[in-house]
Amino acid sequence: MSDDTKQRLMALGEGALADALLELGNTHPDVLDVISRMLATADENVERAREKLSELKSSENHLPWEETSTLANHLVGILDDICAGAAEKPCLGVELVLGFFETDEAVFELCDDSGGEVGDVYTHKARDLFLSYAPHHPTKEDLADRVFDLTRTDTCGVRIALIDCAEDYLPPTDIKRLISRFRELLHSGGKSRQRDWQACIDSLVEQME
Repeated sequence: MSDDTKQRLMALGEGALADALLELGNTHPDVLDVISRMLATADENVERAREKLSELKSSENHLPWEETSTLANHLVGILDDICAGAAEKPCLGVELVLGFFETDEAVFELCDDSGGEVGDVYTHKARDLFLSYAPHHPTKEDLADRVFDLTRTDTCGVRIALIDCAEDYLPPTDIKRLISRFRELLHSGGKSRQRDWQACIDSLVEQME
């Protein structure tokens, strides 16, 4: 949007813009969601995010391919709720984004993501939001443990995004500990996931070089 267009809209006045938003919200759920987010308090946006995450985990309605974009937009909206609710709270932000990643299996059961649009929300947008919180988390050892618990059960291939950027939020000592824990899994955790765990090791080792 050009600066000129923005200035012309502002010249219409608050009332006219509010009426236009409400009119759009009546027919476009995404717009109504934005309005609700703007009017909510930080705590209310956190609750909105938690409710949506819970609904995703329990949903069983498979979506047709043409609605994949709608689902991706819904996921982005949840991340926006998290951002609006936990802007200055790194521990809460980390908790919510990790909870977002835990919806991956249920979400991919809902849709045909052959175009990668939904996956990109996890591997790019959710990762970036995580990185806005994780460097400020006060207990890096605990954070590393949480990431390990999440990624060792990665069945959809998107959680490794948090491993691939570990150097951006963890000190070398915790990265080394992650490498050791994944190596232990290679020996004692069974064979079905060894390729995934090796990929985590390879990524972490490369970041240490």
